[in-house]
Amino acid sequence: MSDADQDFIAAAMPAFISEAGEQTEAIETLLLELEEQPDNRELLDNLFRCAHTVKGSAGIFGLNKVVEFTHHVETLLDKLRDGEISLTPEISTLLLQCNDQIKFLVDTAAHEEADTPDQKDLRADLVIQLRAYTDGAPATPAAAAAKVDSAAPDSCSTAAAGLIDWKISARFGHETFRNGMDPLSIARYLKGLGTVKSMACGIDAVPSLINLNPETCYLSFEMALASTASREDVEGAFSFVADDCELDVIAPETAEQKLVRAIEDMPATPRLGDMLVSVGAVTQEKLTEVLSTQGQSKHANAAQKPKLGNLLETQAGVPPEVVEAALNKQQKSRETGGGEENRYIRVQADRLDAVINLLGELVIAGAGANLLARETRNVALIEANLHMNGLIEEIRNGTLGLRMVPVGETFSRFRRVVRDTASSLGKEVNFEIVGGEAELDKSMVEKIADPLMHLVRNSLDHGLEPPQERVAAGKSPAGKLVLSARHETGAILIRIEDDGRGINRERVLQRAWNRGLIEPNTVPSDDVINMMIFEPGFSTAEQVTNLSGRGVGMDVVRRNIESLRGSIRLNSSPGRGLQVDIRLPLTLAIIDGFLVGVGKAKFVLPLGSVVEVIEAGGQHVRVDATGRHCV
Repeated sequence: MSDADQDFIAAAMPAFISEAGEQTEAIETLLLELEEQPDNRELLDNLFRCAHTVKGSAGIFGLNKVVEFTHHVETLLDKLRDGEISLTPEISTLLLQCNDQIKFLVDTAAHEEADTPDQKDLRADLVIQLRAYTDGAPATPAAAAAKVDSAAPDSCSTAAAGLIDWKISARFGHETFRNGMDPLSIARYLKGLGTVKSMACGIDAVPSLINLNPETCYLSFEMALASTASREDVEGAFSFVADDCELDVIAPETAEQKLVRAIEDMPATPRLGDMLVSVGAVTQEKLTEVLSTQGQSKHANAAQKPKLGNLLETQAGVPPEVVEAALNKQQKSRETGGGEENRYIRVQADRLDAVINLLGELVIAGAGANLLARETRNVALIEANLHMNGLIEEIRNGTLGLRMVPVGETFSRFRRVVRDTASSLGKEVNFEIVGGEAELDKSMVEKIADPLMHLVRNSLDHGLEPPQERVAAGKSPAGKLVLSARHETGAILIRIEDDGRGINRERVLQRAWNRGLIEPNTVPSDDVINMMIFEPGFSTAEQVTNLSGRGVGMDVVRRNIESLRGSIRLNSSPGRGLQVDIRLPLTLAIIDGFLVGVGKAKFVLPLGSVVEVIEAGGQHVRVDATGRHCV
């Protein structure tokens, strides 16, 4: 491998690690959804596509262990898609374990760590289990690559039969070199997929020497590649320059197929005729003639006039499949309001944090400028400063919004936890997520994951009963666990709710008396009793399990939540279930404060926590027994 290739791989590796992490998370989510909808073909196709993407990207970076192992997974998924095998709980569990192994292999590559003997043995065992289901499947990744990838709708149907003459056109963006990418390395990778029949480098965009910037990429190339690889494999070579590259991968196809593809790839256009003229399906003159014929129709009712699509088929000779593709594109344009798809860019969190820190300084500087403006009593300066502060506030709100992410992404991780934990405990659980679209600061989402994990496991272990016990209590055999979120007055309320046993009030009281937390035989309120489970070392479990029972964890949960300026409350109904409410501020980055004074002391309260301000007169002031004044 050349130094240029090594530099390319080193520069692009972080992007691969990030993408592979997203793909493996998607695989886990899709597998859990498939357990509920085993006949959903779309989920299977998406699942296969995710695994295929991981394998293809890993191949670019020479991660052969990932490629070889994922190939076995891909083969089983292909059998499921073809209907040769039906999804069973055992297969689902196997695929989830395989996905964990793919995550491990990617992590070892990310941290440049060595594989461990235990993981090698586990991987070998998983491969044996996979091959037990895929007996007769292609034995090598090369054989599997020749198989048609029906998940990609634009794959050529001749891929399994022989070579495809791919026509590849790539025009790289100006930022390609600055982003650490090397077009030559991509060309070498494509050469490994088959035989390069011809290749031409485009230099039409290269400026004169005096205007040439050596850090700017002006290159493009046209390549004819004979390969058994699918379109997805070919396009995968460009996955790390996709946002900064104009790419066309074209296979031999009929004129009608070319027109349909051109219509699908073009921006949304509301007019049928304009689309067909743009792709060359009909000339402007012929379209005008057909429109004139339609306009001369004698039908008074517009609904009875001949359809433009039908006239274009009969009078202009436009193929029906081309007209249908244009009509579908037109309908999609109407449904989406005709707007272009949103474009996203990746930004490192450190850069965003730096901007927000500077913004915090700007807010403070603006407040200082506002104070000086008022001291000068210059009206023009005060007005200009007010306008500036308004703009700063808009910038602040917009920037803080960039840090907000849906909590549903974190909630979805618990599907696997609930599934595996319930299975190990012999319990049936219906897990439901509500309000996953509610947004919370990204840093807080990351910090709240562990406390939520502990609370969810606690509900599964202590709260929800085994099926036999639930039936005896007149409940359904399957317990219910709901994880929800919603916004409330500048905060977010996260609720974990189950329909299990609830807190055993008498047992909590007995443990509290034994530990001296309360005076013997005193009975505090239900709220006080419920909050005792957050005391260090406090547990009501009759036996210690792998999940809980040692009295370690709930106190940590409360400390972690309070460190985020949040609060946690319990509401228990014995025999009916437990409700845990966690209230958190939406962000800790910049918070509006309310300045108050007590004597000579000054305090700043979070403005979101202020419910009401009351002006207290002299009649409201009292003096306590120690001589202190209070309201």
